[in-house]
Formats: sequence, C-alpha cells, structure tokens
Amino acid sequence: MQPLAVVAMNKWGFVMNVLLYAAKHTESGDRLKHSIETVESLESLTDCWNLSDLVNFFQTPDPLPDTVVLQAATRQDLRVFEKYRFRLEQVFFILVLPDSDEETIARGHQLRPRFIVYQDSDFSEVGAVLDQLNARQGGLPIGFLLPPA
Repeated sequence: MQPLAVVAMNKWGFVMNVLLYAAKHTESGDRLKHSIETVESLESLTDCWNLSDLVNFFQTPDPLPDTVVLQAATRQDLRVFEKYRFRLEQVFFILVLPDSDEETIARGHQLRPRFIVYQDSDFSEVGAVLDQLNARQGGLPIGFLLPPA
C-alpha cells in the first residue's frame, strides 16, 4: 500500500514536501499531523502510519521529500530509524522522541536530526520550525539554488 500524498501550490509557487511517520489513531500522532498541516507553505504531506510503510519508503531508490518528521513511539522505533540514518542525513529531519530518558536522547542525537521535540509536546514548535525553514529558504525547497541574474 502506497502512502497518501496531497499536493497544492503555495504563494511562491515552490514545493515544500513533508514525509510524516506518526502513530496512527493516537492523540499525539493526530496533534503532530495537525501542527504540520497548519504550516502555510505546506504543499505535500505524505503520511506513513505504520513502520512497514516507512521502511518501504526508505528502501526505494527514489529521493525522500525535502523534510522528514518521524515520531518514535518507542525506543524500538529509534532502532529501526538508525538503519536509515544515511537517508535521513540527506534531508531536513525532525525527530519526536518518546521520552526524555538519557539513553533515548543519546540515541535520538545519533540520528542527527535538525530539531528534536518530545512526545508530550503540543507540537507547535514543529510547525514553527517548518515555517522558519521555508522563510530561510525564501520559499524554495532545500538545496534549490536560483540561477545567477
């Protein structure tokens, strides 16, 4: 089963793609998805609601979206994410940790996310980080350079 993608154009005409892995039908997963959907520049949100869909997404040779948001519901999820660290290093990556235990935090930092937030957050920071990323990029996808004038 392929993840669902929703696409629309923003006011700059450029694309901000987000891949989201979150716990399906949980209050925290719903809050996380809502915080991403409120980002004004969001054009494409691909939902992976289970780990097997996410693993399939990582194993395809296709490029990942510009931004990846992963919610680790457990430390086991972090261990699965570790296998794909090389893919995550290629994108702007936001990680949601399940708890603030020292070992969990250390494992999370080994993945080298650009931003870390915790499961008990209201996730408003995630939306703010995505807005800031888009503003910093001038509405351009990560890695997109304008030709010289």
